[in-house]
Amino acid sequence: MRSRQHLLQKPNIRRFHQALQRESVDTTALYVDLGIDPKLMEADNTSLSTVKHYELLELAAKKSNNRFLGINLGLDSRNSELGVLSYMLRNAPNLEKALDLLQRYVALVAPGSSISVLEEQDHCVLTYKIKDYPPSQCCQALEMTLAQYVLLFRVILDDEAWQSSRIYFEHSAPAAEELRRIPLGGELVFDHFFNGVCFSKELMDYANSDFDPQLLTILESQVLQTAATLLNSDSFLDRIRLVISSNLGNAEVTADTVAAEFGMSRRTLHRRLSENGTRFNTLRENIVINVAKESLSKTSVSITELAQRLGYSDSSAFDRAFKRLVGQRPLAYRKYYSPV
Repeated sequence: MRSRQHLLQKPNIRRFHQALQRESVDTTALYVDLGIDPKLMEADNTSLSTVKHYELLELAAKKSNNRFLGINLGLDSRNSELGVLSYMLRNAPNLEKALDLLQRYVALVAPGSSISVLEEQDHCVLTYKIKDYPPSQCCQALEMTLAQYVLLFRVILDDEAWQSSRIYFEHSAPAAEELRRIPLGGELVFDHFFNGVCFSKELMDYANSDFDPQLLTILESQVLQTAATLLNSDSFLDRIRLVISSNLGNAEVTADTVAAEFGMSRRTLHRRLSENGTRFNTLRENIVINVAKESLSKTSVSITELAQRLGYSDSSAFDRAFKRLVGQRPLAYRKYYSPV
């Protein structure tokens, strides 16, 4: 089995391809120059080496005359690669816990990279480093990740206008005329010994009023285990499961949106799933119900809140689905399986 630390995750390669096109990159010419079959970038079973990914970003920025292509990609929420992590971040008690989850997730899915949180007097820095690769040859990838950090803070803090007070880059500064056009706020420091986004230490205590400690424990266990299993699979069904697991509680993730993620029609998705002996709703319900079963047996979270967090319109809809799939109503299941 191929090592995931050297591959851009599937189906994110398609999202990356579409993001380049939104930035007016001539992807066909770009792929030809790099010896990549353009058709492969739109296939649902494509992998791309991390080195080739860095080369692609650098050449795309050069050919499109967009020095800050990586930053533009990183700040566009449509390109977000938070995946499985996003559900846990929405349920973290504060920024400190959210950043801890981020570090654990990156260690799981990208062992070729490392992140850390440094504390310096009245501020902290969320750092990022690509191992065994010169910063000068992957500055677009580094800048894209730092921009994603800014987007991450905006998501966690629910503040679309949030800006870092200072951003550090390992690579050298661009030309002065380009520097004035960089789409990031705050002080920019180049030729630093690490890459990082600076933020006030006070933000570490930012509290999430919707936090439920017991439910987060279940989410960490279920979601990280799911990611670890599915990220190491080339199965079509597992790639569908990964997308569903990445968006637990998001009612907007439907068969249509998942089909679009894989570059196919809803009809084709249903046909492919049928060939594998299942349906989209069956996959989604099984994933959701497994999380629900563990939550009911190991936490005291209310059934109404659990239903809401798992994406049901109301508790009665959750009650009916649980009864149909498990054979018991949620309350009865909890009474039977909860520790006395």
